[in-house]
Amino acid sequence: MTLEHRCAVRTTVATLLAERVPALRNRVFRARTWPLSEDHLPAALVYGWQEEKKRTGGTSHRSFYTVSFILAVELRLDARSRACMELEAELEELAGAITQVVMTAAELLLPPDRRIERIDGVKTTLGIDTKSSEVALGSALIAFDMAWTEVFETPHPPTDCEETSLAFRPIARRQA
Repeated sequence: MTLEHRCAVRTTVATLLAERVPALRNRVFRARTWPLSEDHLPAALVYGWQEEKKRTGGTSHRSFYTVSFILAVELRLDARSRACMELEAELEELAGAITQVVMTAAELLLPPDRRIERIDGVKTTLGIDTKSSEVALGSALIAFDMAWTEVFETPHPPTDCEETSLAFRPIARRQA
């Protein structure tokens, strides 16, 4: 897999969330910074967080690796004159909708457009920051542990030798 593959995974997830989570109303971004103000919430960021490759076998010229790729979806909401409990309930609902969309996405998991082999786990963290007595900012981080296999091949070094054939013939024993 290549860098383009990882970008395609992120783009696919961002597109799915924009299309299938109505509360986000196409406010899904692929970056690590929010290109909006609090007036444009709720919104989500989709980005690659961590990647790890572990060798699972192979030869000196061909190695197989299992790739674990943590894809993060960060969600933000604000609550103007809403109780924090309402904000928490809305966060839980949206985080659940995001998880449902990604976990059941045929575009990610099934041929012909399959991007990953499986999702090994999902971790969700919710938080509420009360800036003042009137405004609260809710955030959620949903981390999807996605996996696939990659193969790396080492090219054989060039040789400057010509091909040669050897033929062996039996030699009779000498008697002394």
